Amino acid sequence: MENRYQKWVTVSYLAVAVLVGYIAFTGALNLAAAWDLETRIRVTNLDLIIRGISVLVAGIIFVLLYRHEKANVFMNEVMMELSRVSWPTQKETSSATMVVVIMVMISGMVLGFLDYLWTELLRLVV
Repeated sequence: MENRYQKWVTVSYLAVAVLVGYIAFTGALNLAAAWDLETRIRVTNLDLIIRGISVLVAGIIFVLLYRHEKANVFMNEVMMELSRVSWPTQKETSSATMVVVIMVMISGMVLGFLDYLWTELLRLVV
């Protein structure tokens, strides 16, 4: 099932596996610290064990994704669709960004004015 997008699909699987491994590592470290597992089970290298398990989880996730036929078909279709996207030029992106920044500033000033007005009205009433 090799095609021209397979290397990008593999890189995306690797990124997902690394992310899952990192989440497993930080979660296990937090649980070990919360439950004080290092003193309870009397292991001196609990950090090393947690790292090993996290790397193992990441490796298993990567292998499962890499060998899963439906996931490969889906990801290859996604990459094919992404290759058909017409991406904006740098000039279009810059101008759209400026419009967004200006509109956020205008909205902030309007909301700030309405907040000031509402505060003053409440001060008069109370």
